[in-house]
Amino acid sequence: MPQGAAECNPLGEVLVDRQLSMAALARLYLQAVAADGLLSGADRNLIWKWKTGRRTPTPESQGYLADALGVPRSVIVEGWPHWLRHAIGSGASVLEPPWSLAGTMQVLNEMAGAPVDRREFVVITAGALTALVGHWGNAVAGSSSAAGLHGRSQDRLNPDLLDRLDGRLADLRQLDDALGGTELRNLAVAEFRWLVHLADHASYDTESGQRLFSLLAEAARLCGWLHFDSSHHAAAQSYYVTGLRCSAPANDSMTGANVLACVSFQAALTGHHQDAVSLIDSAQQQVRRHATPRLRALLASRKARAHAKAGDVVGCGRALGDAERGLDAASTDTTEPDWLYYFDEAELTAQAGACWVDLHQPARARPLIDDALRNINPNYVRDRAIYHARSAEAYLQDNELEPACHELRTAVDLAYRSGSVRSLETVCTVRLDMSPHDHEAPVRELDDHLHILDAQIASR
Repeated sequence: MPQGAAECNPLGEVLVDRQLSMAALARLYLQAVAADGLLSGADRNLIWKWKTGRRTPTPESQGYLADALGVPRSVIVEGWPHWLRHAIGSGASVLEPPWSLAGTMQVLNEMAGAPVDRREFVVITAGALTALVGHWGNAVAGSSSAAGLHGRSQDRLNPDLLDRLDGRLADLRQLDDALGGTELRNLAVAEFRWLVHLADHASYDTESGQRLFSLLAEAARLCGWLHFDSSHHAAAQSYYVTGLRCSAPANDSMTGANVLACVSFQAALTGHHQDAVSLIDSAQQQVRRHATPRLRALLASRKARAHAKAGDVVGCGRALGDAERGLDAASTDTTEPDWLYYFDEAELTAQAGACWVDLHQPARARPLIDDALRNINPNYVRDRAIYHARSAEAYLQDNELEPACHELRTAVDLAYRSGSVRSLETVCTVRLDMSPHDHEAPVRELDDHLHILDAQIASR
């Protein structure tokens, strides 16, 4: 290794700028590889070798690293490690404009004109995401910008049209249950762009404008969720921030809290556990006086998952108790937001099971996951894939290899049906955990099944 190579390699600066550990970057790299349906053995040790100059990644590996960092692959031509400078940034296009109606419209028009490809977005650091929550809280508390909502044409929005637009978003949510983000994200972005066009050009009074911006907040959140499900993390963050901004002029803190729940979930699953907890704390504080029971349960379940990822057994258990009490308080007499339709007892039970898997307590996890799989809506193909993968992980933690492989095979079949990159990533992660058993018969049979599926997909 040439003297000073480690000091000159920008990868260390990228890790600091993104607030990423080497293990966290390895996970993002694995996700980028899995997005192409491939497996990789990359870990923190490989990232360390790249960082210190002990190894130079191949051009193919650099491409996946660029994907993981959310920068265009075209910059790789500048040579290793110089192109890494392009990965240092803060996603300023959605963060810097003021939290006013004019600033929100600026962000909306930028996002509506942006390409769908995630490589045009820059990953926003966890610290920047946490800081924006204060801006959101102040904007919702003021909500004076709502009085300035108006359009520029004679095409006037009315309640019937807004109901239809709301219904289109509901249809997209239902389609996501079966198809996942890979199939749907372009359709969701088209819907988002149409709503931005209406916000910019239609005519509407304050009440209709607030509802329109509430729909925009949900459309942006849905775009963020679908990009997250496709492992397009930088784009997901930008859409989430856009949704949070739209919830302020809509005076809709509950939709904003749901956006923060999604941001927290993404943060928890990408290694920013304490930031994930802080984001939920902020959401709970903002809606503490008017959150519905089901929303309180959802927020508490997201906090439990963040605590579990951080290894905090006590915090996780406390949050799961809060979630159970919130769901017990839900009744048919309470009007809940339409976007909470999926959060029922089966979903909470599955999330609780996932928490105990994260905490390496398979005896507590398996009965919960089994119960969730018995009761989950059969149309939720992606969720069933992920829960079967969690079941496989729990069996593996109990050193029960044969049922673990059986469950993972079921997960694989469902994951390929759903087209969800996130479900495929979950399967790949569990399969990597099985690596010490590579030469045992159940794992070899599972791999044979994977090879057959890959060949079938390649022949289409």
